[in-house]
Amino acid sequence: MNYEKILQGILDIGEEMIVCGAEVSRVEDSIRRMCMAYGANKDRINVFIITSNIQVTIAAPDGHIITQIRQIIRYDVNFDRLDYLNDLSRYVCEHTPDHIKIQELLRKVMERPTPGRALKLLGSVLVAAAFAVFFGGSLRDGISAGIMGIVIVFMEDVMQKRETNQIVYNFIVSVVAGITAILTVTLGLGENENLIMMGGIMLLIPGIAMTNAVRDMLIGDIATGMLRLTNAVLTAAAIACGFALSIILLGGVL
Repeated sequence: MNYEKILQGILDIGEEMIVCGAEVSRVEDSIRRMCMAYGANKDRINVFIITSNIQVTIAAPDGHIITQIRQIIRYDVNFDRLDYLNDLSRYVCEHTPDHIKIQELLRKVMERPTPGRALKLLGSVLVAAAFAVFFGGSLRDGISAGIMGIVIVFMEDVMQKRETNQIVYNFIVSVVAGITAILTVTLGLGENENLIMMGGIMLLIPGIAMTNAVRDMLIGDIATGMLRLTNAVLTAAAIACGFALSIILLGGVL
């Protein structure tokens, strides 16, 4: 059995779990269990994971020491895919397929259909509009926030193809979203720019990242938790600066 290819497939599963938003402890445990299933010495399985890096060293059953490192440069929170990846890791532990079968099963999980664009637009409109009204806005503010939600989805689609830096990405999206909110009031559609912005900003705030950061720290992964928390705070600051710049450019909130 090619244990290097097996470990490569295991790391592929672990990487996708991190990308989908899994906590580090879950991924470490899954990788360790999968390695043990293939006969690796449980006392010689060393797994180190932070949000941007996976390092695994194992003592294979044939006596070879294998080390593989994986850099993680993308993030795409998807709990539906994470559920299937978790099931795949358990399947690997139970059935120990060869590396070709692992890649085949992983490909099936990755090719699962994702929610369509129409559903994403509908969800963004409803979330932005509902929060604008929840924070005290009028029906007109809710409609304006819904329009802002459409603009945010459009800008996210445009920026994902052009910018990998999440801070720059969120800053630019926030500037355009803030300008949209102000313009809806200027054109007479909305009434309260600040409430419209509050509704739209709920689509951008890194709530999942902050939750995962706190969870990681509570279970003892301090380094990973601090990295995630720092990234979430910087992202939130970029969003705030983006909306502030739009207010400055168009003369402030009335």
